[in-house]
Amino acid sequence: MSLTEILGDIKSGRECEVITSWKEIPIRLKLKVKWVSPLERFISFDVKNCKFKHLFSDRSQVYIKVGELFILCKVFSNIRDELVLEADSPVPAPPIVLREFIRVQPTEKEPVYVSFCISEDCVVKVKAVDISESGVGVLVNQEEAGRLIDLLSQIVSDIQRIHTPFDIEIELPREGTVRTKGELKKHNNIIGTQGDIYIRLGFKLDMEESQRKKIRQYVMRRQREILDQIKSL
Repeated sequence: MSLTEILGDIKSGRECEVITSWKEIPIRLKLKVKWVSPLERFISFDVKNCKFKHLFSDRSQVYIKVGELFILCKVFSNIRDELVLEADSPVPAPPIVLREFIRVQPTEKEPVYVSFCISEDCVVKVKAVDISESGVGVLVNQEEAGRLIDLLSQIVSDIQRIHTPFDIEIELPREGTVRTKGELKKHNNIIGTQGDIYIRLGFKLDMEESQRKKIRQYVMRRQREILDQIKSL
């Protein structure tokens, strides 16, 4: 079924689930369709009584759920009482829907620090950009990335430890220090404001329940803060 056909089946007055996120918190809304233009790939929603319309911008990644299908969209306009999305393509269920654990972004005022260690030596200390009970993401510059690669190389050079995650310390602003094992799962380059290249790294965490509880407490507290911010915007 083509995208045009999918959009053609959506009628005015129907409610669709529209999904986005704000500071890593999933936002799922039921919105009523105003009109659809299948050939132009536009779909309009009534947001007159939507308290969260301000969360949709041209930087938002937005999905529409139609039956069991998800459609990736971008915001075309968000003026007054109408949100117009431009449909891109049908996609698998997005990560924000599939996540088993809530992920949050720390604040600049109360950062979360992540240190990468080998034996007793923590060679790199950076700020977390997001964190959940199962993983943490960091953004490192080229110099920090070089030191981290050296650390990884030391581990990989030992054939007995090639699949062994390395030690990570996570300093939470109020809950204390968490000691865990981290395994690199994904990375990608990001260009900074002055052309600097940063690398975003995502690590899967494995820890004892006593340590996981600290992260859970932080995530729940931070989630409440984010939801309160959304309500006050």
